[in-house]
Amino acid sequence: MDLKLTEEERLIKDTAAQFVDRELIAREGDYLRQPQAFLPPGDPARRDLQPKTRDELIQRAREVGLWALELPEPMGGPALGALARALIHREFGRSVLPFRPLSVPEFMFESEYGQRLADGTLSLSLAFDEAHKTGELSRLQTLYRQEPDGSILRDSSITVANAKADLFLFPAREQGTERLGLFAIERDSPGLTIADEVDLTTDATVARLTMRQCKIPNEQLVGYEYEAGALIAAEQLNMAARCLGIAMRCLAASIEHARNRVTFGRRLAERQAIQWMLADLSVALRTSTWLTLGTAWRADQGLPYFEEAALAKKRAAQMAFQAADTAIQIHGGYGVCKEFPFEAFYRETRHMRLLFGREEELDRARGEKFMREGNP
Repeated sequence: MDLKLTEEERLIKDTAAQFVDRELIAREGDYLRQPQAFLPPGDPARRDLQPKTRDELIQRAREVGLWALELPEPMGGPALGALARALIHREFGRSVLPFRPLSVPEFMFESEYGQRLADGTLSLSLAFDEAHKTGELSRLQTLYRQEPDGSILRDSSITVANAKADLFLFPAREQGTERLGLFAIERDSPGLTIADEVDLTTDATVARLTMRQCKIPNEQLVGYEYEAGALIAAEQLNMAARCLGIAMRCLAASIEHARNRVTFGRRLAERQAIQWMLADLSVALRTSTWLTLGTAWRADQGLPYFEEAALAKKRAAQMAFQAADTAIQIHGGYGVCKEFPFEAFYRETRHMRLLFGREEELDRARGEKFMREGNP
């Protein structure tokens, strides 16, 4: 395996880094600044980008080819490989702003929704709630029944993150055959209701998506087992790459603070305990980087990478959580202040540890395969 970046990949990485520094990190002060001196009692208000700011960032990201990364070249896309996309997501992970490249699977651009997804007039959300525990769809409970004029989904209720999306990708198994189908379900489909939207964190919401005798036309069956599995692996890889960026930001900020902060007559960087914390984090970041970029390289080479993506996501999310925790400890009281990014990174990484495969479930699946096949 040769992970030496090509000239094009280095240019992509540098372009993404410059965009993040100039457009995202430069805006963090306004985004994180609290209007009140003290937060009011109860839950704090949910933070989000102003619509005007988001539209401006989308336009600038489009101009430099950092928006719809999976968009096919015939539709004006950048035609990027998995490694290039991972490098971009890693750079975007360095900013706490809730802004990242549009994530739409490539096969969706071949559907009837493709042009509207490419134009940004249609938004997409993944209704993969049943995959978050194990990171796979082998234990999927939702069933559908094939009819001549469409498919009828069995009554079910799941949690979705982006409840305001226009379109939901929903996996289900065919009754009797266990074949998996991946459906594109429109928000206004008969039998589909979205309710009980609540704040998950100060930056995100979740809602309950319920289906009652929901009938989906045949043309909205957009994929099967491979597409659903590839979609999970792609999300795992994107998360792993974003976690690398979070850890890079936390490590760099912690080193800078330790070099400048003086307590009891000595800089923090001179204290052995601080040195050990930063050294351990540096090693963990490097190993997670190799796992993540190695997985992306396998994807570009057409090699199997599903298990590697799950392992990279698990390790990187755990490492980024450690990085945020380390940054909070080294920054002291500033670490938990909402005008610094570390408490937001802490919440985000804790959440990502629960998405598309919880750590203990991934470990258990890996152990079961080793006992069955003897292949580590």
